[in-house]
Amino acid sequence: MLLLDSEGLSAMAHGPASRRDRVRALIVEMRRRDLPIATVAAVLSEVVRGRAADAGVFAGLRRERVMVHPVDTRVGVRAGQLLGSVGAGSELAVDAFLIAVADLAGGAVVATVDLNDLQRLAAYTTGVSIVGLAI
Repeated sequence: MLLLDSEGLSAMAHGPASRRDRVRALIVEMRRRDLPIATVAAVLSEVVRGRAADAGVFAGLRRERVMVHPVDTRVGVRAGQLLGSVGAGSELAVDAFLIAVADLAGGAVVATVDLNDLQRLAAYTTGVSIVGLAI
């Protein structure tokens, strides 16, 4: 599974060409392997602002058939455990939700610009790889 963070979703919708192309290449590769593309509902809070630009985000979600995982009890508890493992507070909560979904799924590739925070969290998982979107 490929999990997109807020930068991945933004890149699909209206990001810089190099980042948009990188996300598209990852999506094409995952589709070639018949693997799902996803994000976490909490990530939407970082990109949706009630403006016309939101249409691009929603169009990208539909076009790329991005599954949106909920933040349920299991995800919330696992995210809290990950935050505790790295000694972080709620400032990394959305990142922790993303890594928790990846971990609970048995592993995933997480696409981001924010390598450091996600790598810190992923260090306490198995099978979660972080891939950079910056080129």
